[in-house]
Amino acid sequence: MAKQSWIIHKRQYTFERYLGNGSFGFVYAAHRQPDNRLVAVKVVSLNSESPDRARRNSESVVNEFQKARELTKTTDHIVRMFDVDFDPQLGVAYLVMELGQQDFEKYLAQRPYLLPATRKHIWRQLMEIAVTLHRAQIVHRDIKPLNLIMFPGDVIKLGDLGIAKRVLQITGRTGSRPYSAPEVTSAQGSTVLTTKTDVWSYGAVLYRMTYMARPPLDEPYHRPPTDRRTSHDTNLLDVLRHTLVKTPEDRASVAWLAKHAYTTTN
Repeated sequence: MAKQSWIIHKRQYTFERYLGNGSFGFVYAAHRQPDNRLVAVKVVSLNSESPDRARRNSESVVNEFQKARELTKTTDHIVRMFDVDFDPQLGVAYLVMELGQQDFEKYLAQRPYLLPATRKHIWRQLMEIAVTLHRAQIVHRDIKPLNLIMFPGDVIKLGDLGIAKRVLQITGRTGSRPYSAPEVTSAQGSTVLTTKTDVWSYGAVLYRMTYMARPPLDEPYHRPPTDRRTSHDTNLLDVLRHTLVKTPEDRASVAWLAKHAYTTTN
């Protein structure tokens, strides 16, 4: 698709390069005409042998666009959506959104460690995202470095809202270990999720920023890697102990995290 032009909602987009894949689609950098703005375009295939899967893909496109437009009214830390369009002839849908510098996974991979000030700067932005989703009663279910997009000034924004759901909607297994909560990745059949599901993910991202490694897959989940020293920041360790907890009922709440000393003090 590189260097090919496509018409999306009567505007021409020239696809420049492949960026990666998100839920249900592939993402490209593209120039939009006539303003020549560089944007990101997610291309979602709607063709499937399973009518149910094709319907789910269509619903995910509309879901991502609507939720992002709703949430960006109250925060600058959700990737902004510009347009959505469907091409029934090609069997694809397009989501046009703002283009960041890179995903947070690549950002972390380029560094041996994060300075404490940088880590806290990013954590506070995560907490703004957390409060925004909580107030909207939305569970993302798959918050991880790949779905966090970096912008200039170490600004971080959440993308890939395609599988986000309202609280108390019933869902089956999804998500990505070890960033998604155990009740998400190991659900048998159906389970009811709350905003505490994403609390695990915030803790897992903080763990990654602290130790530059993913959390372990067995308890205690907050323990440091065998080749790394435990952080000396007692407030940070307290957050990890209260977020990386297997049972949702014993896990910290978003309100608790937002008011925690690690979040509120320099």
